[in-house]
This record gives sequence, C-alpha cells and structure tokens, in this order.
Amino acid sequence: MARILVIDDDAGVRESIARMLRSAGYTVLVAASGEEGFDLARGDAFDVVLSDMRMPGLSGLDILKKLRDVHVDACFIVMTGFGTVDTAVEAMKLGAVDFVQKPFFRDELLMRVRAATDRRQLARQVTLLQRQLPASTPPEGLIGRSDAMAKVKEVIRRAAAAPGTVLITGETGTGKEIAARAIHAGSPRASKPFVALNCAALTESLLENELFGHTRGAFTGAAAPRPGLIEHASGGSLFLDEIGTMSTALQAKLLRALESGEVRRIGENESRRVDVRFVTATNVDLKAAVDSGSFRSDLYYRVNVHRVHMPPLRERGGDVPLLVEHFLERYGRAGNITGVAAPAIEVLESYSYPGNVRQLEHIIQRAVAIAQPPELVLGDLPEELLVPERSHPAASEGTVSAARERAEREMIVATLARCHGEISSTARELQVSRTTMWRLMKKHGIEAG
Repeated sequence: MARILVIDDDAGVRESIARMLRSAGYTVLVAASGEEGFDLARGDAFDVVLSDMRMPGLSGLDILKKLRDVHVDACFIVMTGFGTVDTAVEAMKLGAVDFVQKPFFRDELLMRVRAATDRRQLARQVTLLQRQLPASTPPEGLIGRSDAMAKVKEVIRRAAAAPGTVLITGETGTGKEIAARAIHAGSPRASKPFVALNCAALTESLLENELFGHTRGAFTGAAAPRPGLIEHASGGSLFLDEIGTMSTALQAKLLRALESGEVRRIGENESRRVDVRFVTATNVDLKAAVDSGSFRSDLYYRVNVHRVHMPPLRERGGDVPLLVEHFLERYGRAGNITGVAAPAIEVLESYSYPGNVRQLEHIIQRAVAIAQPPELVLGDLPEELLVPERSHPAASEGTVSAARERAEREMIVATLARCHGEISSTARELQVSRTTMWRLMKKHGIEAG
C-alpha cells in the first residue's frame, strides 16, 4: 500500500487527515513542522507528500523547492486555506501534482490522494519501460534536423514517457497534431486509441455531445445512447486541438473529467470511469486568455503539466529541404517528380511561410500537379514566392535576407548579360515565366535593353 507523509502544524488537522488516510488503507507518517517534514521526506521513501501551505518556518512552498533540489520524486499535494489558491497554483508550476482547499470532505481528499498514488505507480512502470526501449528512437512524423526541432523531439520524448496532461503551443500549421501523435506513440498507451478533435470546428452543444456523449432521449433526435469521445479514448489519448475556443461552461465540465477521471453523458445521472491522457493544443496565448477571463485558470494549470512548443518554420534553419523531400515522396510519385531544381529550392528556402509546414506542404502538392518530370522548377512555384512579401519590410544590410536579395539580383543581371538582354531567353534559363521575369526585374530595379 502507498506511503503518505502528512505535514501540518495544526495537530487536530494533522491527526484527522492521518485517520482518514489510514482508514482507506494507506501507511501514514506525520510531521508537525516544515523542517520535520522535509527531513522525513528526504530520508525516507514516500509515494505522496501532503503538506499544508502556510506554516511557521518552512512553508509548503519552501518544502517543495527543497525536495525538488534534492531530487525527491514523491508526488506533492498542497493544502490551502481560503484565499491562498494563487499560492497553490504557484506550487503546481514548481512541480506539485495537485492541491486541495480547506475545509475539504473526506471523499475529495481520498480522490486527490488516489489520483496521485496512481500517477506515482504509472511513473514507476514508465521508468521500467524506458530501460527496455532504445533512447535514440525518434518520434514519428517529426521531420527536421535543426536545433529547434532537436529540442522539440527531446521534450516530446520526455512528455511521452511521463504521465500527465500535455499542452502543445505554436502557430497554425506548425504540426501540433503530429506532435500529439508522437507523444501518444512514444507512451505506454501506444497500443490504445488515439482520438483527435478540433474544438473550434463545432458549436458548444455539438462539442459537448462529441466529448461526453448522450443517453437516449436526452434531446430531440437522441434515439439511442451514444458514448462520447472521452469514453472512446479510454486507455489511450484524447487530443483536443484549439482548446482555447472552448466555452467557459464546457471548460468547467472538462475540468471535472480531468480531476475525477469520470464522465457523465448528457441526460444521464450516472458517472462512468475513464482512463484518458489529455493532450491539448492552442495557437493563442492561453495565459493571456486566463488574464482576460475567457479561459479558466484552474483548467489552464491542469492541462499545462507538460509543455511542448512547436517552432514556426522560419525559425527552423535548414529543415525546408528535408520537408520538401518528404512531401515529394508523398505527392511526386504519381507524376514521376523526383527532385527540385537548384533555383527553385533556393526560393523555397528563402520564403518565410506564414502558414508554416502546412503551407509548404500545399505548395509542393500544387507544384507537382503542374510540373513536368523529372523535377520541380521555378515556374512551378506559386507567384507569391517569387515576389517580395508585402507583409515584411525590406531586409536590413548584413542580414541573411539582404544577402539573398543581392545574390538574386546579381544572378538576374549576369543571366541577362549572357543572354544579350533577351527577356525570353533569360526567363527560360532561370526557369521562370516572362511575367515573373518582368516582376523580378522591377523588384530589383533592373531595366530592360
């Protein structure tokens, strides 16, 4: 049975909690001060440390910091009084797994402790599994060798192996669902379902029905009972994309499912146990949404146990050629397109991709549809890649962009000279249309003739 350490300077509260936990079958030790509790936690093995937040001497927050510094891996739950929830949230940011607000009921306390002990047990199983798996196995579907992607892959490996919810952030098109699938594939839940849902694609009522399901007769048209996606994902992972668009009412219902591990179908009184790992994603600043009141702070800290940030493509130096090769393999086979001409790859590398990897994929998909074998050339690329990007100011001297601009101009001038000023011949050699050729000349202030 799990071992619990209770730290509280109030003897009545301390002994009351100890009795509750012992009656549930736990082995319980108690400490009357933060200093005594820290010494016990550091010198013995506990599954859960349950500590009051405000005490003379070492506070609950101090104990948490000190235990983290000496690498004590027990699950830490803080107990807070009225008006100290902000401090409890700070404790969760430092590594506490949960908090409970005084006064609390016996069932609530036991639920929190049971969830923490289950988490501890799962962490031990994951550690055993990690010893049996090669550490160098890359996450599936994450293409790139840049420093930014190397960091992402490492964070994903760690998040996959550990229990707890995951929040994936990043701009639209950066591959947040691919990261979610990689987390699931690298986790002990890999053999169980991975279920994905875009919260922004549904109205509030439809989203609630998709997540929680309904019983027969719950509303007009509910002719038969239907389980929700949370139930479908039981044992596996549920990916909720664009979670920031969820209404506050639905956020409250999702929070309860996260805390209790139970769901209740619409129109039903009975709750059902589920075992789901929640992976969420957003392209907005959820912390700002919390500050504005559009996103619940308690839900934010529940989903933000592990954080994965997907970098925009413009910050992934050197990854564009690898992604182009990957998309050519996917889309180019039917048309026998096996490569990309050097001028085209230079343009593809120099573009900033406001739509990120998804935009690059669509560009290659469109280009191979009109290209002639065996390779893509400049003329197959969309015109927005071949003219200055209006949303960006001119490149400053000494930057990579400025160097590319100079190199492009020099190439055009040299080719024009070699072709004796013939626009059509120059365009053919540069593998662009006459229209694009004129635009490039206008862009660089090159006169014909």
